[in-house]
Amino acid sequence: MATIRPLRILISDSVRIWGGAQRFVVEMAGGLSARGHDVSILTYPGSPLSGRGRERGLPVLETAIRSDAAPWVVLPLALRMRRRPYHVVLTTWERDLKTTALAAKLAARGTVVIHRRACDDPIKNNTRYRWLYTRLADHVVVNSRATMETTRRSAPWLDERRMSLLYNGIDLRDYESPDPGKWRAELDPEGGHVVIGFVGQLVGRKRLDVVMRALTGPELGPLPWRLAIAGKGPDEERLRGLAHSLGIAHRVAFCGFVTDIPRWLAATDVFILPSLIEGFGYVLAEAAAAGKPIVSYRASSIPEVVRDGETALLAGYGDDEAFAAHLQRLVTDAALRKHMGTLARRDAFARHGLDTMVDGMETILAQVVPAASDKVG
Repeated sequence: MATIRPLRILISDSVRIWGGAQRFVVEMAGGLSARGHDVSILTYPGSPLSGRGRERGLPVLETAIRSDAAPWVVLPLALRMRRRPYHVVLTTWERDLKTTALAAKLAARGTVVIHRRACDDPIKNNTRYRWLYTRLADHVVVNSRATMETTRRSAPWLDERRMSLLYNGIDLRDYESPDPGKWRAELDPEGGHVVIGFVGQLVGRKRLDVVMRALTGPELGPLPWRLAIAGKGPDEERLRGLAHSLGIAHRVAFCGFVTDIPRWLAATDVFILPSLIEGFGYVLAEAAAAGKPIVSYRASSIPEVVRDGETALLAGYGDDEAFAAHLQRLVTDAALRKHMGTLARRDAFARHGLDTMVDGMETILAQVVPAASDKVG
């Protein structure tokens, strides 16, 4: 672990929903604060991130960032930062890079801007984005090798020496003694079923419709399964309608936004992630820490988070038939579920701890901050 003097850090995330990126902000801010850094969060007024940050006792600043580089946002932010400059501004979305980072550069010449890319999407290869990533951002952090490769391919002009890999981490204390509590009875009220769990936003790219159709096929349909879905999103009504039209509504539990995910996961038997693009996949690390075998795809960062054939069964990219076959195998083989779940828990505790993530960030800070930070008052 790097030795670094206490720094004044602002983490900016203007998104108005709660997801993996916002969770990263709270956990990174909390972890760095616990190590003596002065960390604040900048977010949208009234956002879930604002509430979660305050619950953790973190300083939260609120600014309505609705459009890129809006002067009525940038200039007041710059004035605020001039009165109280930061050694580091960490941005988590390109809108924050275009706004908060710009304000930081206007406010104090010594402020270091680190931009975090958390989704496996390409960077737009045009003059504006070249300026953002080479002039505003002093360093770029990605949360998977897959995102690193996408960034390199889409932005060949970005110096690789200004990029670092930092995996997400989870608080493993929540998974030391997983107890399903009330959830098992709620997810499997009749008893005797294999509960297939999914956690995430209910949006098209998560491809839950593909899973539902697979579950009604001749191989999976007759088996004793129940599908449990934790999450909210714009596709919820469409998915509920699909479950009804497929005749499986009585076998699908829509649990809404679940706050006690460790208990909820403890009540499941198999975890699925049917999406084909992920930045890191927090839920994979969580499911593994809960001791659950995983079915997903060899896509994006997923093979980095789990171990194919050991902690997870991964289908080829877009191979939905193989996905269904892997799911059938785990639903019908309790011994395999137990064996893979044990390996998954062991692997998660070895690789995906929160301290590991914070250690990595401090190493990056030690590398990129010292040259400029002394100029910040």
